[in-house]
Amino acid sequence: MKTDLTKELMEPAEQLAGEQGLEVVDLELGRQGSQLLVRVFVDRIDSSQGGVTVEQCGDYNLALSRWLDEQPELIPGSFLLEVSSPGVNRRIRKLKDFRRFVGKTVSVTAREYIEGRKKFKGELTAADDDGVAVNVEGTEYRIPHGLIHRANLEYKDW
Repeated sequence: MKTDLTKELMEPAEQLAGEQGLEVVDLELGRQGSQLLVRVFVDRIDSSQGGVTVEQCGDYNLALSRWLDEQPELIPGSFLLEVSSPGVNRRIRKLKDFRRFVGKTVSVTAREYIEGRKKFKGELTAADDDGVAVNVEGTEYRIPHGLIHRANLEYKDW
């Protein structure tokens, strides 16, 4: 159910963000007590202006909250909505972001073993339609997109 709801929420969340000059970096669903927690990470589309501001997060939170209130069938009952910046160890999901961060240090966890390991921390050396390449201490590993469980940018490069 979480996966289906995430997919249903992503398109409208991205559309509302785009209208405000923002992009959705990640959308997570979880629980906080008995309530559903909808956590959305946004950033500016034009990163040359710096990161997203607290005011922009607040404006986006209000717009998304209003939209969700008009869709009671999506989330029956009460829910919590949290909007924030992706932070310095931001999650990487989209191909355009993998391409953007080539040359940076990343941490990637695979769904299955690839050459005897599931965790890869090193320089992101390539990103294409098939997957990504991560150089870990001189050895390059190719990780297909379908096997990436989680990928994050590592702070030390900023």
